[in-house]
Amino acid sequence: MLLELRIRNFAIIDEVNLSFSKGFNVVTGETGAGKSIILNAVHLLLGDRGGEELIRSSEEEASIEALFDISGNREVMEKVKEKSAQVDHLEEENTYLVRRVISRSGRGKSFINEHLATLGTLSEIGEKLLSIYGQHEHQSLQRAETHLDILDECGGLVNLRKEYEEHFNRFVSLSGEIKRIREEKERGIREKELMAFQLKEIETSGIQAGEEEALREERRILSHARKLMDFVNLSNELLYEGEGSTVERIQTILRQGSEMAAIDPSLSEVIRSLETTSIQLEEVAISLRDYLRRIEVNPMRLEEVENRLEEIDRLKRKYGPTVEEVLRFRGKVEEALSSFTSSEEKLSHLEGILGSLQGEMIALVKKLSWERKKFASELKKSVEKELGALGMKKTTFEIQMEDGAFSPRGTDQVEFLISPNVGEGVKPLAKIASGGELSRMMLAMKKILARVGGRQVLIFDEVDSGIGGAIAEVVGKTLKELSKHHQVICVTHLPQIACFADTHHSVRKEVKGKRTVTVVDRLEKEAIVDEIARMLGGVKVTEKTRAHAKEMIENARKS
Repeated sequence: MLLELRIRNFAIIDEVNLSFSKGFNVVTGETGAGKSIILNAVHLLLGDRGGEELIRSSEEEASIEALFDISGNREVMEKVKEKSAQVDHLEEENTYLVRRVISRSGRGKSFINEHLATLGTLSEIGEKLLSIYGQHEHQSLQRAETHLDILDECGGLVNLRKEYEEHFNRFVSLSGEIKRIREEKERGIREKELMAFQLKEIETSGIQAGEEEALREERRILSHARKLMDFVNLSNELLYEGEGSTVERIQTILRQGSEMAAIDPSLSEVIRSLETTSIQLEEVAISLRDYLRRIEVNPMRLEEVENRLEEIDRLKRKYGPTVEEVLRFRGKVEEALSSFTSSEEKLSHLEGILGSLQGEMIALVKKLSWERKKFASELKKSVEKELGALGMKKTTFEIQMEDGAFSPRGTDQVEFLISPNVGEGVKPLAKIASGGELSRMMLAMKKILARVGGRQVLIFDEVDSGIGGAIAEVVGKTLKELSKHHQVICVTHLPQIACFADTHHSVRKEVKGKRTVTVVDRLEKEAIVDEIARMLGGVKVTEKTRAHAKEMIENARKS
């Protein structure tokens, strides 16, 4: 419930304060007094954007505040609780204070319970809390695409439709993912074949890390095998096997040296060193003989090594400048091929999920369609009854439903048909309804919605468009009845509606100093009578019009 509304420095408003009560609240005033300005301010509290042109001239900022009691609105309390985790310090309370500040600097701010909030948050919570029905809402009935939404809302099918919509969105998203994977799979067939060939080529080659260096060393030895053998033979001849070899000569020195060391012991150390050298030379000679046995002149092996090195060079030219790069390339190809396999497995898995999801989606859309058709007959009776009470007793109302393609709203295409006159066939509401008929149609829908909706604040602007007389009184009674389920605030020009109010505000303009300002008065007792009389009789209020006004108010209270 909206408790208070305060507006400062907004358009021609200096400062106004409105206090509302439960039930039926009306706002009246002459054309141009500023009633629409008040509604524009409320729109800003619902998250609409506003610029500096809305700020009262000579002022730097404008502000709009509204205090709500949300203790009876579970849906709003749940939304506030949900947003508590998203808005710093937003606490769960039974009151909900919204403040919007518009600045000429462009740095406007929004507050919820005195804590900063985004326009998105205002909008999300506001749509659960307050609805404004003006001329454009009535005209929305002229757009057939809105009829399905009205049917679902009146039938309490919003949650079922939301469940279906979630399945539909998941189905569309998953279908898109599957399509993308399939396209990638088709594009990757040739790539996969190429990678398989590359992997096979590298694996078949048996190339290994360090192999190239070993082969190059082997090629170098094979290429110079004859020189190496000649060197080893010559060295062995000079060191050990030839006549007068180095080892033989050292042995001669050692035999004579032993005799000399017996004469002069100081030679013993030299002789021992020479013995060690002799032993080492013999070991060198043995090593050379072993090396000679290993080395060979082998043109066939040399050719094999050359061919292998050529194969390695070819692989390096194709897959990397080094053997290590070739092996890394092989790893990447293996990983890529593995991903192809996993993509196929993922595709198969997703297709299974899609099939299951499609089955659930079809079941939900069938249920939704069945519930719509079931409720359509009830809505027809309810609308015709409400329209009858609103002065359209002979009106025929039909709901045309046709099958269509899958969409987020289901497969049903819905359009309201109406025949306001007996004997005439039903035709699309959007094409034949007058402004007054549209207003009453919307009011009938809102009264039906009151049975399924939460305790929301409903603001009606221009609900009296195109009506008057007895019909206006019926509309007033309907709004009064609607206020038993919701707080209703109605901006009206008709006394037949205003006389039913529980709370009455009057908007007027006056000049203060040299400036025009909008003033709002909360009327009581005689002031209400005077305002109703003004609405009945114009500028000049007579005792006759005052008496008529009193009678209207008394009759309204009795009804």
